[in-house]
Amino acid sequence: MSSILLTEENISQIPISSPQREALNLSIAAELRANFDYDFEKFWQWSGVVKNDTSPVVLAAKLTGAYHSLEKGLTLEEPRALFGRSKVKFIIRAVRALEKIGYTSVATRGGRGTIQDYMRFHKEHHYSLPADYEKELRDFVSERDGLFPGGAVLLTKKEVQNATAFDYTRFVQTRHSIRHYTGESVSPEQIKLAVSRAIHTPRAVNRETRRVYVAYDTVLRNHVLKYQHGNIGFGHKLGAVLIITTDIREFDIIGERNQAWIDGGLFAMGLNFALHADNLGTCMLNWSADKEQDQALRSAFEIPEYEVIITMLGVGSLPESLRVAASPAPVADDILSVIKPRFGLEAMPPAGRR
Repeated sequence: MSSILLTEENISQIPISSPQREALNLSIAAELRANFDYDFEKFWQWSGVVKNDTSPVVLAAKLTGAYHSLEKGLTLEEPRALFGRSKVKFIIRAVRALEKIGYTSVATRGGRGTIQDYMRFHKEHHYSLPADYEKELRDFVSERDGLFPGGAVLLTKKEVQNATAFDYTRFVQTRHSIRHYTGESVSPEQIKLAVSRAIHTPRAVNRETRRVYVAYDTVLRNHVLKYQHGNIGFGHKLGAVLIITTDIREFDIIGERNQAWIDGGLFAMGLNFALHADNLGTCMLNWSADKEQDQALRSAFEIPEYEVIITMLGVGSLPESLRVAASPAPVADDILSVIKPRFGLEAMPPAGRR
């Protein structure tokens, strides 16, 4: 079924109660089901829910989740002695297994750094460890020289105050979707800087699943834009086009079936703000695509099937002055409310999976 049937003009011409409207609804339902099936099959085939520990990518994701659990414990006001012992044993096994096959990454380095900090915590607090457990930790730490990133670091309130001493309200108010550019090129260094800043956007269990593809060359850029239909009238003046994706192989529980869009969306907004901070104009080029559009883009460019396409992002240089959409927004009171319990405060949630 063509998506043209979903246009307001076509639907408005069909009486609400009619065989034609019923047939249209059935056709829409079939197309919707086919697209849900497309998303399901992708998550079923590639996510860690099914593959479990059989893939080094999935094992590295589980390792990241485990050591991040220890990191969270180390940041508590009063961590207890010997916390996370089962996590520690898994971290050691996972790091060794990945290093044995040459799969070293931020996950293995983070695992080693967290165990180093875990030992430091117990030493500083004069917590004694069982002899066999302490030996296991010391043997693991002694396998590699140097300090590794991971664990907990000190942050002062003063640091936060100094870093946020600017007019944030004005900063966000001056960020608009820009559709008027100079046509100047955007340097790879500018994009790399923005990506390095956006990396600090929150992501679930600290796993790095976000990916960015970029087109600088005019011919390549315009070819990418042919697959997205919201850039007419300004796309040819962009300096770079980004495609943001999320790797679903690292999501390993059913509850994370939509996490790719959450993590990827947060990253896209972080990237948007990072580019804005560098005085570049941006426009989110949404990827509200059906499965045929999605496959067409993948067929044209090297985007793996295990990555979910989140959005495109146009980037360009700003002219001295330009017009932007007013985009009237609601006030906070229109969307903010205090949540009310439905069954009283005695109701208990189901047990979690992580």
